[in-house]
Amino acid sequence: MNLPRASFLTILAGPTLPVPLPLPLTQRVKSVTVTESDDNRSAFSIVFDAGRGGQAGMLDAPFGATSPVTSFSRVVLLLTLRAFPQVLFDGVVTESHMDAASGQAAATMTVTGEDVGNLLDREERDIEHPAMADYLAVLKILAPYAAKGLLPMAFPPQTMDQPLPMDRIPTQHGTDLAHITALAERNGHVTYVIPGPLPGTSSVYWGPPIRVGLPQPALAVDLGADTNVTQVAFRTEATTPTQVSGAVTDRRSGDPSSVTAPTPARAPLSSAPLATTHSGDVRQRRLRGARSDSVGAQAQAQAQVDRSSDAVIAEGRADGARYGSVLRPRALVGMRGAGHDHDGIWYVRKIQHELAPGSYAFGFTLAREGHGSTVPVVPRAAA
Repeated sequence: MNLPRASFLTILAGPTLPVPLPLPLTQRVKSVTVTESDDNRSAFSIVFDAGRGGQAGMLDAPFGATSPVTSFSRVVLLLTLRAFPQVLFDGVVTESHMDAASGQAAATMTVTGEDVGNLLDREERDIEHPAMADYLAVLKILAPYAAKGLLPMAFPPQTMDQPLPMDRIPTQHGTDLAHITALAERNGHVTYVIPGPLPGTSSVYWGPPIRVGLPQPALAVDLGADTNVTQVAFRTEATTPTQVSGAVTDRRSGDPSSVTAPTPARAPLSSAPLATTHSGDVRQRRLRGARSDSVGAQAQAQAQVDRSSDAVIAEGRADGARYGSVLRPRALVGMRGAGHDHDGIWYVRKIQHELAPGSYAFGFTLAREGHGSTVPVVPRAAA
C-alpha cells in the first residue's frame, strides 16, 4: 500500500509463516490501524473491500478458509519510511467481521487481532517453579516460545527473593502471559511485546519501565516547515501523584517493618514535578496486598508511587510522513514549539497509527510528572 513521500506498507500474513499478501488482496486494502499502549496489549485492524470482483462482478472476494488472513493467521506489518523498513506490528488474527453492501455503502471485511503475546495467553497451567526467583521463572516460561519467533528480553530486578524449597515452592495457576505479568507487577516491572527487528520475530520485554535513554525524533508544533504535529492539547491532573506507606511482617523472621515511598524514584522528565511543587497536597495511600518480605514490599510501594507520578498529559495527532519515523510507546520523545511549560522530553504512553492509500497519520498520548523542560534544547532527532 503506497503512502505519502515515497513510503509504503507491506502486509505479510499466513497460517504459519507470514508472506506478502497476494496482489488481489493487497489491492482491496482500504485502511490499516495499529494501536500500541503501555498498559494494554497492542492490536491491529485491517479493512478490506469485500465487494464482488472478476467477470461481470460475479466472483466473491477471496476471504474463504484458504485466505492468508483467516483466524489465527500470523500477520506482520512492515512500514517503509524514507527507504528504511521497520516492523510496525507482529500479531495474530483473532476476529473477522463482514459488513454486507447496503445502499451506497460497499461491502467490507474487517480483520482484527492482537500482538503475538496472544501465543502466551492460550493455555492455563498449574505447575511449579521450585527454587526459582521470579526472574529465573520468567526465563524458563519464555524459553519454549523462541521456536515461534518470540525472544526473551528479561532483566533481573534490583532485589531478588530466592525461594528455598523447604520454605515455599513458587507455583503458577494461569496462562504464561498472566503469570509473567503478575511477576512483573510485584517487582515494579512491566511486560510487553516489541515487534521486530525482522519480520516474524518479536521480543517479550520483562523489566523496568524505560524512562531513560535517547529520545525518539521530536514532535514539532507550529514551527513552519519543521511542523509535523497537526493538533495537540495539554492537561494537568493535579490529584494523580500519590505517596504510599504501610507496614509488613516478614514471613521468615516474624519481625514487623515499616514501608514508605514519599517521592518517585525515577529520573524526572520535567523541571517542576507536581509531586514536588505541591508536596503538601499529594494524596496519601496505604500499601495494600504487599509481599511478606520488607524488600519486596518496598519495591511494590515505590512502583505505585512511580506509576502515579505522571500528572501532565499531552494528546494530539501528527502527520506520519512528515514525522518520518515510527513513533513507539514505552519510550521517550522530544517536543518542540509547544512553549516553555510543555517543551522538552516526554514519555510515550499510547500511539494509534492510521494508514490508508496515500495517507499516514498517528494519534499520540504522552505523559510526564510536571511542567518545564529538563534540557536546554530539544534536538529534531536522536543522535
